[in-house]
Amino acid sequence: MKILLLLGTGAVLAIGCAHHQEAVAKVDDSGLSRLNETQMEPVDEARIEEGRANDAVAKARANEAEARAGAEVAKSEREVAEAQLKRAVAERDMLKKQYADRDTIARTENDIAAAQEQVKAIDLKLQYLNTMIAMAQAERKAAEAHLETAKARTEQVKLSAMRRANAPQANEVNAGAIDKRFADAQAAKANANREAADLRTKAVELYNRWQQMDARVRMLARPENPPVPPPTSGEPTK
Repeated sequence: MKILLLLGTGAVLAIGCAHHQEAVAKVDDSGLSRLNETQMEPVDEARIEEGRANDAVAKARANEAEARAGAEVAKSEREVAEAQLKRAVAERDMLKKQYADRDTIARTENDIAAAQEQVKAIDLKLQYLNTMIAMAQAERKAAEAHLETAKARTEQVKLSAMRRANAPQANEVNAGAIDKRFADAQAAKANANREAADLRTKAVELYNRWQQMDARVRMLARPENPPVPPPTSGEPTK
């Protein structure tokens, strides 16, 4: 029984390794030594594009981290706004128990309304930022897929160059596996770009709604009698 289990485990590992090798089909770089400078030019260009794609992945990951950080700040803002709302309600209730005058209670009611609008505005802001996180994730996936496309393209170019140079290593490569790797990466990139585009549209809509709500909150927060700015030099005070 132990022998059968070991054989079964070995078979699973062998299948897994074979699948991994197929998924990352590559050309033996030792064959590049047969290429002259002119033959190496397309390979060098493909590697440069691969480097750019790698930089794009790093930038996409940084954008995603920045979006997450912004959402965390907004969560803290919401906690502060909720605390302000609770204080305003508590003050209103206390004033009612003390039979405060109507104007004083009315001011606290206005404070409550403003605090409620502030919470709603921050909720919209959070929806926008969470959508931005999802969009950043999709863009990061697209960048990663583009990097995989660039890597597969480099393998295709290397294989083509080695074939032209009659390098024997070219005969040991599964060209179909490399082509499949390239096609799969292109499909993944297209899907991620479509998802990012849809989320970008949603984010713009949420941003506009948040800005409208935020403007309304700022209007409610304005004092009824704003302070008069100080006079400029030489201007008499009134």
